[in-house]
Amino acid sequence: MKRVPDLLTLSRGAIALTIFSLGFVGKSALEVVLLLTMIGWTTDIFDGRLARKYNKPPTWVGEQEFTFDMLMVFSALCYLVMVDLIPLVPALIYVAIAAACIAYSRSKSVTMSFAFPLVALPLIVATWEAPRAALIYLAWILAALLLGWGRFKGVVTEFILNARRIARR
Repeated sequence: MKRVPDLLTLSRGAIALTIFSLGFVGKSALEVVLLLTMIGWTTDIFDGRLARKYNKPPTWVGEQEFTFDMLMVFSALCYLVMVDLIPLVPALIYVAIAAACIAYSRSKSVTMSFAFPLVALPLIVATWEAPRAALIYLAWILAALLLGWGRFKGVVTEFILNARRIARR
C-alpha cells in the first residue's frame, strides 16, 4: 500500500500522454479528455493524502509530483491546439513567455500563475464545445473543493507566500 501514492503520481504521466495522443483523434475526443483530466486531478488529490496517511517519506516520484501536474496541464493545452480549439500562435507565445518567466524566476508560484489559466482552459472550451462534459467537470471541481477545502487553502497560502517572497527580491 505504501507504493500507491507513487503509482497515483505516475499515473498522471500516463494520463498526460493519453490526453496528448487524443489530439490525433480530434475534437470528438474532448469529452474523453475532460474525463481523463478529472481522473488525473483526482489522483493528485489522493496521492498526497495517502502519502501522509502512510507516513511515507518522499521518493523520487513524490519529489517530481509537481512536474507530473505540469505535464497534465501542458498535455491539455497540446490537445486543444492539436484539434484547433486553441490557435497555435497565441499558444506558442504564451508558452514562450511562461517558459522565460519560469526560467528567470525559478519559482513554483510563477509556474502556478502561468499554469492556472491553462488548467481552466479545457473547462472554458468545453462550455461551448461539449456543454454536458463541462457541467460534469464543473460539478467535479465543486465537489473537489468542498471535500478538499483544507488542501485548497494550503495550496493558495503557499502560492501567496511564495509570490510575496518573489515580490521582495
